[in-house]
Amino acid sequence: MSPESFDSEQQFRLIVEAAPNGMLLVDESGTIVMVNTSALHQFGYEKEELLGKSVEMLIPGPSRSDHQQYRTGFIKAPEKRLMGGGRELFGLRKDGGEFSAEIGLTPIQTTKGMWVVASIVDISERKRLEMQLRRAERLAELGTLASGMAHEIGTPMNVILGRAEYLLQRTADEGMKKGLATIVTQVERITKVMNQLLTFARRRTPERRAVDLGVIVDDSLEMFQERIAHSRITVDKSIESSLPPVHADRDQLIQVLINLVMNSLHAMPEGGRLRLSLAREGSHVCLGVSDTGHGMPEEIRSKVFEPFITTKDFGKGTGLGLTVVKGIIEEHGGTIFVESVVDKGTTFWIRLPLDEAQDGGVKRQ
Repeated sequence: MSPESFDSEQQFRLIVEAAPNGMLLVDESGTIVMVNTSALHQFGYEKEELLGKSVEMLIPGPSRSDHQQYRTGFIKAPEKRLMGGGRELFGLRKDGGEFSAEIGLTPIQTTKGMWVVASIVDISERKRLEMQLRRAERLAELGTLASGMAHEIGTPMNVILGRAEYLLQRTADEGMKKGLATIVTQVERITKVMNQLLTFARRRTPERRAVDLGVIVDDSLEMFQERIAHSRITVDKSIESSLPPVHADRDQLIQVLINLVMNSLHAMPEGGRLRLSLAREGSHVCLGVSDTGHGMPEEIRSKVFEPFITTKDFGKGTGLGLTVVKGIIEEHGGTIFVESVVDKGTTFWIRLPLDEAQDGGVKRQ
């Protein structure tokens, strides 16, 4: 190698290293021959772990064979490709995590063959913000729709309900009573759906005060006492004593528990075990609601907090309950996470910040 070519290579390496984007230099066989610090941070590797390795190790498994074919075709007909060339691309980190990426390719003819410079931008945060924006737009549209429906549907539903209840009280005909009772039940169901829509679209600001989560668990379970007794479902409670309170809206947290317990009961039509746990984790309290029901496949579990996603049969759920739950928990500065295995069961984990302003703990008997 002549001094002139060495200087040129050194300059190239300095430019690559200084680039704000992740940069890889790959030879014709797909071997990584150069990588900058930004790329190492993106993928979570040390330089020695990537140099001399196949670039396919940075591609998620399902896309590797496609990438090999695409790379071979690119080498045969090299053409500069700008960022965001219309394909949804993903990178694979060392820890197994994936991230959305935009990748620009620049072919470089060298004495060793056609090499390719790949410029990589992690766009995960941008994708997340775009998704939040789309969701906000959907929520705004839903709020307008729900308000209009509440007015247009609510009034005639109240009239129908009132007349049906009036006739139900005055008829002695058993067939008529059965039919009217069905009307009342279905109108109440429509009203419940409308209320869920309004709650989802126009959730009020929490009215917070010191709240004992253990009491909320007990109060929520009491509402289902009769149903649990007739459903061959056993209940286990594991509530840590002397927990400090949380600074929260009691009614909204009861709404959260009702939604989660109801979902668990629906998931166990043949009976099973419902477990509720409450324990301190540092400056937070962790609430677990677990069942031994039918569970959820991954494609449902990953979207379970999105609007209108439900595992219930058609007509038995709006798919808004868990979206409301997530919104309430996040407004309280907490987090909610779900684990689920098909035919094994589901567990929801909620973490809420403790109200450390309260001196001592709330001792439970």
